[in-house]
Amino acid sequence: MLLRRSFTKSEKKVADYILNSKKSDITRITISELAANCGVSEATIVRYVKKVGFESFQDFKLNLALDNDDEVVEDEKDITISQNDSPQDILRKTKVGFLQSIENTNAIIDMNKFLQAANFIRSAKKIEIYGVGSSSAVGKILQYKLTRLGFPAYAIEDPHMQAISAATLDLGDLAFGISQSGSTKDTVDSLAIAKKHGATTICLTEHVNSPITKYADVVLEIFSGENPVKTSAGRSILVQVFAVELLSGLLYSTEYEKAIKAGKETASAVVNKLY
Repeated sequence: MLLRRSFTKSEKKVADYILNSKKSDITRITISELAANCGVSEATIVRYVKKVGFESFQDFKLNLALDNDDEVVEDEKDITISQNDSPQDILRKTKVGFLQSIENTNAIIDMNKFLQAANFIRSAKKIEIYGVGSSSAVGKILQYKLTRLGFPAYAIEDPHMQAISAATLDLGDLAFGISQSGSTKDTVDSLAIAKKHGATTICLTEHVNSPITKYADVVLEIFSGENPVKTSAGRSILVQVFAVELLSGLLYSTEYEKAIKAGKETASAVVNKLY
């Protein structure tokens, strides 16, 4: 109560919103989304979390995520793995969680945006893919899929090289940023640099109001509903790969002859590497 007295009117809005929300909901949103929901600025969120004892909004969310064991909502009981689960329980929960995440993403897919992204890829002179952490692994998968389809794609993992390479892009080039949170600074910054230099930009994210979307010509939205702090981000990776497969399928269909030719040539190039 004493701490609340030190809050400004805007900070009280933030406090009330958080107190009246589920911890799991707060851990899944970005600072931009929280600010919009509270009707305040992002700077107010930053001041609020510092007043309540945290260095950053991410630090605040981490604390909430580690403290919400008592708040496993009804629809998560079948997918939340506990210490006493049997191997069969873990198998069942893993399957249910993965299927649920696919259905979540399928329900919100905007096919027009995926078609727009496919058309940008088709016309791009060069394609660079940015992502860090688990998103960099998905970036490698996207590079593999696009290369096998006959499109010049390069996934860059090192954040410094992402920024340096993004600065060399030009009109006609394409930058593709992957970030589950949409708030990964390295990926956001690299996409911003690419856009500044005239490249077309696409992002793949779970948060359409996150920072990365400000620099994307096309936003591809996915949704796993996963708490990335308490898990290994498996479901988030799964829906990202699902989106990559959808995009690849659209490209295969619209550039069928090119895809068939590239598929044969790339398969032939590695056939001698098999026993």
